[in-house]
Amino acid sequence: MWLPDESKLLKVRLHSRGEDVETAWAEDLGEVQGQPGARRVRLGNVPFVHSKPTYGDVLIVEPSLPGGMLTWDSFGLPYERIRERIEEDGGRYAVILDYTLESSAQDAQAAFSALDIAGEQANIAVEGCFAPKKERPGRAYLAVPYNLKPTDVMKYLRGKNLPMSLTLVHPVDD
Repeated sequence: MWLPDESKLLKVRLHSRGEDVETAWAEDLGEVQGQPGARRVRLGNVPFVHSKPTYGDVLIVEPSLPGGMLTWDSFGLPYERIRERIEEDGGRYAVILDYTLESSAQDAQAAFSALDIAGEQANIAVEGCFAPKKERPGRAYLAVPYNLKPTDVMKYLRGKNLPMSLTLVHPVDD
């Protein structure tokens, strides 16, 4: 699995015409010829608000006002056309899981780390959104290679005997 060069990491803002704003870490790949101030970057996170772009995708980001933060705008394109705004598809799609710790799990961080390690072993990037609490499950966002279906991911993770139960939230297979 690709890992970003930490010495080249920078924060970028993702949005859709000023809505659904979130920031993500990205690896700076360099200047974009003919576009002053624009940079080519590869996302190093699995965004929570945007299902695409995701981990590994290459984007062109430009300084925005105020402040000049490097920014990517989907311009309101529907998901089916979002690749028009992606310079290079990293070959992944977003999967959202809820998880509840088994009674045997003593440490929520250790349980989540086991999920993260299992993901890495299958070339799946795992990002924690929030930890489980008594009243609600935890949530994890995954960037999954296109060759794996959501059902394949669930079968694989459940076969790893993780100290948690997993529920697929998105996408739901037909």
